[in-house]
Amino acid sequence: MGGSRLMRKLVTGLLLLLSVPLAAESTIPKPDARVLDAGGPALRYTIHEPATAATNRPMVVLIHGWSCDSSYWEAQLPSLRSRYRVVTLDLAGHGGSSADRNDWSMRAFGEDVRRVVEAVDAHSPLVLVGHSMGGPVAVEAARQLGSRVRAVIGVDTFSAIGLPRPPAAETAARIAFFERDFAGATRLFVSRTFFRPDADPALRERIAADMAAGDARVGIAAVQGLNDWDGATAMAELPVPIIAINADLAPTDAERIRRNVPRFELVVMSRSGHFLMMEDPARFNPLLLEQLERFIER
Repeated sequence: MGGSRLMRKLVTGLLLLLSVPLAAESTIPKPDARVLDAGGPALRYTIHEPATAATNRPMVVLIHGWSCDSSYWEAQLPSLRSRYRVVTLDLAGHGGSSADRNDWSMRAFGEDVRRVVEAVDAHSPLVLVGHSMGGPVAVEAARQLGSRVRAVIGVDTFSAIGLPRPPAAETAARIAFFERDFAGATRLFVSRTFFRPDADPALRERIAADMAAGDARVGIAAVQGLNDWDGATAMAELPVPIIAINADLAPTDAERIRRNVPRFELVVMSRSGHFLMMEDPARFNPLLLEQLERFIER
């Protein structure tokens, strides 16, 4: 009899133990995927609500880079949505969003972000986080969203700020390289430029293949739009911190950037390539959370 009671207690305790993470997980709302049709190209976006109301925390908007989509942020969502309301989106011409326009400037991509943000929430403070080309897009969105924006956080971006604009012939050659064979050129460019020699080969291949499958018309025009972007002027006009969490694959000259953008801050994540949030989320996520914590209203 005593052994039976002991067994029942052990089973009950085990069931209670197993139920804790399941109950905690069930309190996090499911992602709310939507499409915004009004006011421009149809934009696919997703709202990730936190387990508890983040009343004193900014809404975090994650913006992907060139020829990518919102799935590139998947490894950040579990950490972020435990504390913040998070919005991910596919920029026009990327992922599940439509490409029915002809303007692929950074300003136009910033307009995509503004449209989605205002459809989700017209009042909450914001932190815009952009990877690669998503950094300039975040800056342009911040210029349009005004005082709601508390900070812009770039991820492996802004390193060219303050450098002389490349000669027209160099830009034309870069565009021609992609025009001849967008898929092949993109695969080659991504695999040879964005990764360390010791990078995970499966991840390298997956990202290169995915980006090479992007819309060639949009991709080529966006390269031109990025080359045309006057980042130093745009960033200098923002009255909020601009922070870059950059890899050390290529050096970032923070002093040169600060001469143009005094509010610029640099955090370096060593031993990582361009897709640091995918290559090593265990190291990247705490760096991002540390920066976000600065903008909680206390």
